Amino acid sequence: MQYYTNPAKRRKIDFILAECASLFANCDSTYAARQQAKYKEQELLGQIAKLDYHFAIQCGYQQAD
Repeated sequence: MQYYTNPAKRRKIDFILAECASLFANCDSTYAARQQAKYKEQELLGQIAKLDYHFAIQCGYQQAD
């Protein structure tokens, strides 16, 4: 896992994770808003997967078929 060994990748991943957290912190309580936030979260986790696939899996990334 490069997250733990590569400081540059760790900074990039931490920035993306902060965006993920912001999605749910600022999300309305409606079902549609939560579903949209989950969809956007998977997009962001896809960006993390490009940097460190195994770390993205640990974060809940589910590769689309």
